[in-house]
Amino acid sequence: MALRQLIAKDFRNIANADIQFCSQWNVLTGDNGSGKTSVLEAIYVLSHGRSFRTTKLQKVIQHDCDELTLFARIDWSMQQLALGVQRTRSGEWLARLNGEAVQRVADCASVLPVQLLQPESFRLFFGGPKERRQFFDLGLFHVEPSFYQTWLQFQKVLKHRNALLKSRQGYNEQYHYWDQQFVQLSLQLKQQRQRYLHLLRQAILPLTAQVPFLSQLTVELYAGWSEQGSESSAEQHLLALLQQNFSSDLKFGYTQIGPQKADLKLKIADDAVEEILSRGQLKVLLFALKIAQSNVIYDSGFKQPLLLIDDLASELDDDSKRYVFDFLHKTQSQVFITAIEESQILPLLSMQSEVGVFHVEHGQIKRTDNDGRR
Repeated sequence: MALRQLIAKDFRNIANADIQFCSQWNVLTGDNGSGKTSVLEAIYVLSHGRSFRTTKLQKVIQHDCDELTLFARIDWSMQQLALGVQRTRSGEWLARLNGEAVQRVADCASVLPVQLLQPESFRLFFGGPKERRQFFDLGLFHVEPSFYQTWLQFQKVLKHRNALLKSRQGYNEQYHYWDQQFVQLSLQLKQQRQRYLHLLRQAILPLTAQVPFLSQLTVELYAGWSEQGSESSAEQHLLALLQQNFSSDLKFGYTQIGPQKADLKLKIADDAVEEILSRGQLKVLLFALKIAQSNVIYDSGFKQPLLLIDDLASELDDDSKRYVFDFLHKTQSQVFITAIEESQILPLLSMQSEVGVFHVEHGQIKRTDNDGRR
């Protein structure tokens, strides 16, 4: 799978662009503000239905225009898919896959798996459990077909239970019903996450084992509640915890334990990584995590993830760059990298690599290599 073509119209400062990408490496160069990050953003919007730069998607529509249009051709297991998205300034969203209307953004994400690395990606370490849940649940979404439906069912149950708590009703049959559903779905999500984390651990440890400051890395799952006893008693244990915490839940008006509180524990010698690693070292770990996840997604089926890397050279010394490119040369992803100058990237790529180089200036994108190879 690979993103072969991107057409962007009235997106940020890109009035009209038609870009033919390489299946392996794509390097976007240009000054700050030229529009190279906007190319990555357009790919992200196609996949996720939202921007990584603003919560208001109307802001990415070019000034004085009523709507934006994005279109992609994707090679997918011996066939080609056409994915198009339109977004109006009034908030209307329309997507089509091979001419058929798409009802859910998740359907776009499913055919265009995208992972993003940018300066704000450090939120994975400092932004709290939610950031880490979103990270590994994204991988799980692409690897475990039943995960998304299970998660939607759990969210429905959680919503009903929280609504009961906000009504300040004492424990009754309604709570009992929703607690039974809550426990069943919670254990399903825990099992899915544990299976996925096993795959992620297998993918990341060979990468980090060669990096001295990451050689003792451990990756563990906190399910969202304290666990004890045998697997056969897990249901009774979680149900008992819900009942024990009921008074506190009632006071706060929401459920305080469960898979919605899950976390990914990243440690080195029993210490949280953010407490002992420098910012540059954390960036190396961030690359290892994203690349490991991309490889797990690739190995699980016919999907080749897209890895979007904005401002790769920032905050990396020479040793860190060497580690990062060692990781990147082991990825199965189609890679998109922005840089001020191509000299920051090209010398670090293998001579056998297929590379497309694009120069971006004032929203105009021009391919500058001759044939996609260095």
